[in-house]
Formats: sequence, structure tokens, C-alpha cells
Amino acid sequence: MRSLARLGTSLMTLVAVSVLVFAFANLMPGDPARILAGSMASTRDVEAIREQLGLNKPPLARYVHFVAGLYEPAYAMSYQTRRPVAVEIRERLPNTLIIAAGGLVVGLLFGIGAGVLSALNRGSMLDVAITVVTLAGISMPIYWLALLCIWLFAVSLGWLPAAGASTPAHFILPILVVATRPAAMFSQLVSTSLSEVMSRDYLDLARSKGLSASRVMVRHALRNSLVAAVSVAGVQFGAMLGGAVVTETVFGIPGVGRLLVDAVSAADYPVIEYSILMFAVFFLVINLLTDGITKWLDPRTR
Repeated sequence: MRSLARLGTSLMTLVAVSVLVFAFANLMPGDPARILAGSMASTRDVEAIREQLGLNKPPLARYVHFVAGLYEPAYAMSYQTRRPVAVEIRERLPNTLIIAAGGLVVGLLFGIGAGVLSALNRGSMLDVAITVVTLAGISMPIYWLALLCIWLFAVSLGWLPAAGASTPAHFILPILVVATRPAAMFSQLVSTSLSEVMSRDYLDLARSKGLSASRVMVRHALRNSLVAAVSVAGVQFGAMLGGAVVTETVFGIPGVGRLLVDAVSAADYPVIEYSILMFAVFFLVINLLTDGITKWLDPRTR
């Protein structure tokens, strides 16, 4: 029953998001018909384009047309390219997912490793150094870190390309930049959780049975400490998808984030609406998966 309730809540959330996205997109400054017609076009030409795009219809009729585009791609056409929005997104989505998924995996690996080291060396210089680095990772803006990485690794050292997405090497810098914040958050979460879990009675019992320190850490303490990290991982993945707007713009990657930026400047309503709605769907699906993984890790939540 709880799963069905969660699913129903997610569907209601999507409906609310679709209404808000449609409303805010149509309140944006700029006239798509005027942009397409050009500054020298006559009023009659602009009105003809507006009628062709359906912009002269009532808001309710345009919202129904927007919802119909979710089922029939022919209804969801970009104003600028006159191609289906689904095609525009499908061509760019792999680049966005590579950056977001790669950043999450790298962030998890580095964050969990740093958290374990910090918990095992509580109060030492290593613990202090990890704390300072994690605080810097959380505090530093993504765009500023991206510019610093481009200056250091691409311009000064020449190790990696600065922009583009034609080779795997082009994704190394964006993934590392995106992974910085989740790595810092996972490190703090795992370190704090491990410090609390390591003093529990059941771990003393595991040690008394002759289990090695590494086995006690990995099999018992770390698994319980990962519950909070997994919950945050779902939120962070959604945030990284939304943060693709900044990352892809700085690194010149043709992803959904950059597509959204170009659509906003051109007042391309369908691209804006369906791109944001796609991000919302990803965010809700990830939250549902995160809940399932959390229940598997912690039987008390079942």
C-alpha cells in the first residue's frame, strides 16, 4: 500500500510540475513568433507565424496540446528547428547522463573512501585535512571550480581538452567537477555515521567472535552507515541533472542542459517545457529507487 501511495503521489507531483512549467514558460519575456520572423518582419508575418505555432490559442488549449505531446511526438515540435523535441532530447541526453552518472559514481567512491579514513583516524591530521577539503568542496561554486580546472589541466598543463564531447577525454574534467560536491557530502555523512555506529554493542559482539577489523567495518558498520549516504545520493543525482545547465555551458558539451539554455534565449517553449518535465521524471524515479535501496540496506524501514 505504501508503494502505491508513493506512486500516486509521484504522479500527482508530475501533474503539478507540468502545470507550473507550462505557466512559467509562457510568462517568460520574449515572443517566439517575433524571434522567428526577425526584427524586420511585418506585423502580419508575425501573426501568421503565431497562428502556425498555435500561440494565438487559449492557454487551456495550448496546455492540452502540451500534454498530448507526451504521447504523440508530432505534437511536440521545437519552434527553432521544427524537429520533434523528443529527437532533440534523445540526441543530447547521453552526454548529460554520462556526466551525471559518472560524477555520482566518482563522488560515491571518493566520498566513502574519505569518510572511512576520517572515521578510522578521528582527531588526527588526516581527519583534519579531509574535513578541510570536504568543506571546500561543498562551498566552492561549480562554475568557478570548472573554470579553475580548465585553466590548470587544459590551458596550463595541456593534459585534457577544455571543451567539447567528441572523445572520452572530454568528459573527464566535467565528471570530476560535478563529483566534487557529492564526494564532500558523502565523506561527511559516512564519517559521522561510522563514528556513531562503531560504538554500538553489536560491533563489540562481532569483534569478540574473532572477526577482523576490516570485516567488521565493511560487513557490519559500513553497511548501516550507507543508509544516509544512499538517501543523499538520490537527491544529489537529481541535483547534478539540474546542474547540467551550468556544467555543459562552461565545458561546451552538447547536452540537455545546454539545449535548455539555448531554448530559453530563443523562447522555444516546447523544448523548455519537455526538458524540465524530463528532469522532474528522472528526479522522481531516482527517489523511488533510493527508497527501495534504503529498505534493502536497513530492514527496520520495511
